[in-house]
Amino acid sequence: MNVVVPPPDAAEASALITHEAVRDLLAAMVDIRSPTGEEREMAEFMVARMRAAGLAADLQFVSEGRPNAVGHLRGTGEGLNLLFTGHMDTSYDGTEDYLSGDGYKPKAVCRDGWMWGLGAHNMKSGLAAAMIAAEAIARAGIRLRGDVSIAGVVGEIEKTAIEEFQGTSFAGYGVGTRHLVTHGVTADYAILAEPSALTIATANMGCIWVRISVKGTVSHAALSNRPNVRNAIRLMHELEAEIFEWSQDYEAAHVYMGERPNVTVAAIRGGAPWRLSRNPVSCSLYLDIRTVPGQTVDEVKRELRRLLRGFAERKGVEEPDLFFYVTDPAMVIDEESPVVDALGAAQKAVMGERPASTIRRPGSDAIHLASYGVPCVQFGPGGRLHPDAKSASMHAAGEHVLIDDVVTTARIFLATALDLCNRPAPQARAAGRG
Repeated sequence: MNVVVPPPDAAEASALITHEAVRDLLAAMVDIRSPTGEEREMAEFMVARMRAAGLAADLQFVSEGRPNAVGHLRGTGEGLNLLFTGHMDTSYDGTEDYLSGDGYKPKAVCRDGWMWGLGAHNMKSGLAAAMIAAEAIARAGIRLRGDVSIAGVVGEIEKTAIEEFQGTSFAGYGVGTRHLVTHGVTADYAILAEPSALTIATANMGCIWVRISVKGTVSHAALSNRPNVRNAIRLMHELEAEIFEWSQDYEAAHVYMGERPNVTVAAIRGGAPWRLSRNPVSCSLYLDIRTVPGQTVDEVKRELRRLLRGFAERKGVEEPDLFFYVTDPAMVIDEESPVVDALGAAQKAVMGERPASTIRRPGSDAIHLASYGVPCVQFGPGGRLHPDAKSASMHAAGEHVLIDDVVTTARIFLATALDLCNRPAPQARAAGRG
């Protein structure tokens, strides 16, 4: 392990990370409504806050009205550069009539050391921890060899424009991070502050979104009992049964770090509810397919094509149409990477232990960072359920976070930056002459 002696004023920086400072910042962030497509107010808040702490910060517009928030604490230019990042958009928009409770509203509620509110879990708590850590370095007057950068990005939530569902409110799945790294904001390494229950995630599952469509016969419903009339919804039910059998084999065939991918039938559309007197002429099934490192998107495509060709031959119908909306690959970062080393050492120093690495199942921007040459590890607060929660799922219980976990994360981020960004950058190789 490459051990770097922390600067003499590291204790001063650590003392700036207090429960009150973290609570107040997180509450201010949760109070700002920032659903996908409406992140600007949050970005402006982050930029103003970073500038006040002494960071060079600005808005980076991804599209009209949708900026990333980017800040830099410049080092001497001789060390490794580190990017702390996270998304500003929230899992819900705060107005859903089927969701009730404090955890679904953009209003911070503090009770017994916990904070409830939309975004408290995913992932304003992680962003708050990163900002507090960077502010502590700046206010303590520490000058590192490498840069520490902060990026709050738009459009990460797992949604994308499909069929009639268009516009910025559906523009997620990494649009902000892809813009970030292709428009000047890079680093040697990144820490994505996704909620990981204070475990280091060195891998992330990939995701594929698929639409499968079958065709029926144009007919009046009163004549749908004729032998030459095919009901698209009934045909899809038969196909869905075969897809389920395939999914069981698929899940059993792949494993990584003890986790298996899964296949979810996420939506189905068919027929015309406004005209039930017509036989359904089309039906579509929508699948969410998770993948693990070692798999490729095209391997899954070929498996589905074989399934659909076989179904068509057995039923004497056209091969069902297959269309892809999302094709995010799985990713993994080397356990020996300097950022994993520094983060693990910091966690052990702050918490007394470094639990085994994990793989995250939900999609994340780590995939996009890695795809553009920025090795990324994931670590953050969130994931610990309140003792009185009546569900094992944060989505069902409503978003909340233990504030002390955010404080712990900020201290770990501080120690990581003081270590990693004081490590000398590799020397550039001189270009050879032929």
